[in-house]
Amino acid sequence: MARELRPADLDGAEVANARRRPLDARGGARWRPSLLSCTRGLVAVTLVFGGPGATIAATASPASASDPAIITTVAGGDAPGPLPAAGVALEPDDLVSVAGNLYLSDDGFNAVREVHSSGTEVVVAGNGTSGFSGDGHRATRAELDSPGGIAADLAHNLVVADTTNSRIRVVARKTGTFYGAHMTAGDIYSVAGNGTAGYAGDGGRATSAELDWPGGVAVDHWGNLVVADSGNNRVRVVARKTGTFYGVAMTAGYIYTVAGDGSAGYSGNGGPATSARLDDPSAVAVDGAGNIVLADTSNNRARVVAESSGTFYGLAMTAGDIYTVAGKGPAGYSGNGGPAISAELDLPYGVTVDGAGNLVLADTYNNRVRVVAGRTGTFYGIAMTEGDIYDVAGNGSPGCVPGMNPPPSVCYGGDGGPATSAKLGAPSGVALDGAGNLLVADYHNARVRVVAASTGTFYGVAMTAGDIYTVAGNGSYTYSGDGGPAGSAQLDRPGGVAVDHLGNLVVADTYNNRVRVVARKTGTFYGVAMTAGDMYTVAGNGNPGPLGNGGPATSAGIHAPSAVAVDSAGNLVVTDTFNNRVRVVAAKTGTFYGVAMTAGDIYSVAQMNNPMGVAVDGAGNLVVADTGDNQVRVVAAKTGTFYGVTMTVGHVYIVAGNGTANYSGDGGPATAAELNSPSGVAVDGAGNLVVADSGNNRIRVVAVRTGTFYGTAMTAGDIYTVAGNGTAGYSGNRGPAAAAELNYPSGVAVNSAGNVVVADSSNNRVRVVATHTGRSYGLAMTAGDIYTVAGDGTPGYAGDGAPALTAELNYPSGVAVVGASSLVVADTSNNRIRLVARIGRHF
Repeated sequence: MARELRPADLDGAEVANARRRPLDARGGARWRPSLLSCTRGLVAVTLVFGGPGATIAATASPASASDPAIITTVAGGDAPGPLPAAGVALEPDDLVSVAGNLYLSDDGFNAVREVHSSGTEVVVAGNGTSGFSGDGHRATRAELDSPGGIAADLAHNLVVADTTNSRIRVVARKTGTFYGAHMTAGDIYSVAGNGTAGYAGDGGRATSAELDWPGGVAVDHWGNLVVADSGNNRVRVVARKTGTFYGVAMTAGYIYTVAGDGSAGYSGNGGPATSARLDDPSAVAVDGAGNIVLADTSNNRARVVAESSGTFYGLAMTAGDIYTVAGKGPAGYSGNGGPAISAELDLPYGVTVDGAGNLVLADTYNNRVRVVAGRTGTFYGIAMTEGDIYDVAGNGSPGCVPGMNPPPSVCYGGDGGPATSAKLGAPSGVALDGAGNLLVADYHNARVRVVAASTGTFYGVAMTAGDIYTVAGNGSYTYSGDGGPAGSAQLDRPGGVAVDHLGNLVVADTYNNRVRVVARKTGTFYGVAMTAGDMYTVAGNGNPGPLGNGGPATSAGIHAPSAVAVDSAGNLVVTDTFNNRVRVVAAKTGTFYGVAMTAGDIYSVAQMNNPMGVAVDGAGNLVVADTGDNQVRVVAAKTGTFYGVTMTVGHVYIVAGNGTANYSGDGGPATAAELNSPSGVAVDGAGNLVVADSGNNRIRVVAVRTGTFYGTAMTAGDIYTVAGNGTAGYSGNRGPAAAAELNYPSGVAVNSAGNVVVADSSNNRVRVVATHTGRSYGLAMTAGDIYTVAGDGTPGYAGDGAPALTAELNYPSGVAVVGASSLVVADTSNNRIRLVARIGRHF
């Protein structure tokens, strides 16, 4: 998707408008949450977690010190095989109909899915991992990265805008030669873009050219590929054969710009298309006359590049020139039933042209689908005048702008009734099938919906003309599997992990707004009856908002929980990040943190600014990374003196950071030092606070008493850097930790040997700072040096069952430890929890 939102960006993240992908349903641009969790005193604990086809058991007692650390997935995965179409979690971006079947780009799952006319669904491209791989091989094994636009060419091959990979790729329907390459049926191939985000290569081979965030793709009447090169503010064409198209002489297999001068803006109306300014064009289509229709998204307009001179959409046009046919520029909603060029649109993301020549728009932030009439007549049950605009689906329900998951009742409703009365949530793509039904990628509602053109059965659903129906998606982005094997469950950017005192694995399922548990053994935990190896929700109902305080945890609203910990009483502690709270799920009835609690209920114990990390110290106090305030704070579990501060039970105290986002203060009082978006915290065996100072690319320690720790003489209450030189990068492995480069370390934990384990998130690695010379995680280590113990640095998903050092991770943001030899990793962008252990593998 788009850039990461780091903690410093989080103010107002719910309504962030990242220009390149403003329709992410969880807050504008994709934010990868950071976390930490540390579980202490579990030397004798055994972890046993089940997954499809494999389980792994790891104990803290070493077998052979030379055994390599092996990595295995223990929770999270994609449900395989054909599934009922309406029962699958997805994030539909765009869609197309081919031979009665519906194909959709599922950008959240990095896949292309087929919904058969019978209503069953299968994945036809993408293995669910964000990355780039697989060209020339089976499409279902390939990696995609946030696929956007999708189209079908003249041979019914699927053409996919592999957006974040800056490529256009083709899934071959049959074996043959297409786009100058021999292709095998079912395999995937790049046909445009070299993977580098940029602008280069016009007039040369398309596969050598640079694209930048291609958002949409279409196929014209000649079989040429038309690409919305969104980041370059251009529309470009890959010629299928040699000839002149759109007024440009083209050579087969080469790429050419046909609209946009590369500058973001609005200009050029009525003049040559290549001299005009566009702003984030996100979708393209080709109408019956061969004109290119484009959603000029950030200009809040729909525009047309005329292929020939004539009158189209009520406007006289000259070949090669560009014209606005809908939208007057300001973002808003107005003009229904009047001239389309006088109407207001709001970030239109999808466009297509129906069989009657009408232009169909996904008016995304207006939560509507609208039609610009290509001629006068009755369409979609509405009498229309050529050039005017009409609503055909969606009632524009307020509150559905895609920021952080409002409750489903806000944005979803109306199935089985008139389409114009239904609630849509940021529709992002539109298409027509062979029966004339209007297909809608209802992005924020995580569904594909159909407005029936006639009464009948389509995609396995009985429909009435003019009404709207869901045919794919269950309303969940990536949530399924409760009560079943953890390895088959779906997670969404899990940010935090912990292991409780009974050996259960606790997961902050961040974008599902839930806390979930993988049971180590069969029994009742957190008030829920569990079966060993299965996964269960113990807090959060999936909706955001600080709802349900003082009531059952599973009925409460939680908003992007980033970290979890378990205190000495067995209570579950959660950083409810976007609700700016620290909350506790009581394991038993009693008074904790100064609050009377009932077992199974949830309570707020502190209010902070986007807290992202939490740990429990030896006295039972909660130590919190108050990320947005650039501080570390303590919620006192009892009255006493801690970290040199006199504390009262239930009160909150600053123990590190002066609130300024910067780097300073090493060797001086921690409360006077500057931190930068600290995201993780842990407490070591001596009681010192260990902080992932993420924005400073460092690990720092606040000394609880005067002494020598991590090879450094420390004074009680002062702060010191123990890893990271402040430069974002990857270097220094097997050398002094303080001289090494880290890249946004988000999570930190301390194992029973005193070594510091770091989720080096943007390096896609887990690293260890050794406090003692010896072996750990299968590696010989020297005190004070830093070592990679998991991840080869390549973002992706691979390596299960093999040495952890050879595995691919994708933005690991949380770690938890068990003894000295095992650790659990929140492999965030892979939507998985993985176990690194030296011994005891069982298959």
